[in-house]
Amino acid sequence: MDIKRAQKLFVQFLRDNNFKVTKERLMLLEELLTSDGHLDADTLLFQVRQRGKKASRATVYRTLELLVQCGLARKSRLGREHYVYEKVTPGQRHDHMVCVQCGKIIEFFDPELEARQRQVCQEHGFRPSYFALQIHGVCADCRKAVDRKSVV
Repeated sequence: MDIKRAQKLFVQFLRDNNFKVTKERLMLLEELLTSDGHLDADTLLFQVRQRGKKASRATVYRTLELLVQCGLARKSRLGREHYVYEKVTPGQRHDHMVCVQCGKIIEFFDPELEARQRQVCQEHGFRPSYFALQIHGVCADCRKAVDRKSVV
């Protein structure tokens, strides 16, 4: 989704729910939309400050929650002690593999797996609002590092 359209949706959401439209909130939306991958609140705050912009930690957390409520961001707990956020791109669904050793997140999409998930829901008369599959394990890099240590 382009930034202008997302800003328009977010501003309308804020006004409809009696929240203030602030330059900090719009700046955080833009930062999330132009970032790749998954961000936690502290990483987003760090990126904003690296660009010479200002926002408080509380503003970052509140804005991320508003972006989730608005449907422009997704909040996930992917095997860590904290949450990560990612922009929502309509029509581009994906699942996650999460390394339990280094925390690396690998996104993937498998149409056959998605079809099977939909079939299981249908068989149980279940109407999903969204799909979120997480596979936890050890990534190839961490496995290689363990293999190298065992050779020595």
